[in-house]
Parts: sequence; structure tokens; C-alpha cells
Amino acid sequence: MRPTGIVLIAVYHLISALFLVFLAVSLVVGGSVLGAMFGAGHENAMGGMNLGLLIGMVGAVFFVVLALIAAAAGYGIWSLREWGRILSIGLAAISLLFSLPGLFFLGLHLSLFFGGFHLFRIAISVLIIWYLMQPQIRVLFQKPALPPA
Repeated sequence: MRPTGIVLIAVYHLISALFLVFLAVSLVVGGSVLGAMFGAGHENAMGGMNLGLLIGMVGAVFFVVLALIAAAAGYGIWSLREWGRILSIGLAAISLLFSLPGLFFLGLHLSLFFGGFHLFRIAISVLIIWYLMQPQIRVLFQKPALPPA
């Protein structure tokens, strides 16, 4: 039986992967719309269309790679693999590093929403790191030693 914290972290990573795939699809669609806007009214409309698609595709590839990494972390945590625990801690640390600078922009417009969002991400990242570093949780990810032959 997996502890509830392990299940929650795995589900968190899998939901994050789905969200990143949604962002990738949105970038492709948005890139084609952006390309159509760039190309509107010009003799060579394909140039603008290609630029928009290029921007959308590059962003989509980036988010698909991130989605694959998040899905791998979710699978690794779910299957109690040590590499999944390390990957999850690494993703939480990266999320923490990207969220901390957002706290400096609390004085700007929409600071209540974005400040709360950054605080939420920081809290989730700190909790994931803290939970996965607990000795009783670390033991779950250790492979049993093979008996002597």
C-alpha cells in the first residue's frame, strides 16, 4: 500500500504533465493564429504563417518535453523508484527557483492573484522536497538487497 503523500505527488506530476500538453496544443493553435495575423494584408502571407507556426512549434516542443519529464516523475514516484524520487525532488527545486523571483513582483497589478499563485507553488515545492526527504519515505524507494548467491 502506497502512502497518501506518494499518491498525491504522483497525481500532481501527472496532472502537471496533462496541463503542459494542453499548453503545447494551445501554442500550436495560437501560433497558427498569430501566423495568420502576421501574414494578413501582405503579398507573401506564407512568411507570416511560417513565423507564427515556428514560434508555436518551438514552444510546443519545449512544453511536450517538460510534460514527458513530469509524467516520468509521476510514474517513478508511483512505482516507488529511487530515480522517480530524485527527479521529483529536482523538479520541485526547479519550481522553487522559478517561483521565488515572482514574489518580487507582488507590488505590480494582479499581485494578489499572482502572489498567491507563487506562494502556493512555493508551498507545494517545499512540501514535496520535505516529504520525499523523510527517512521513512526514503526507505520505501530503496530496492531490497539481493540475497547472497
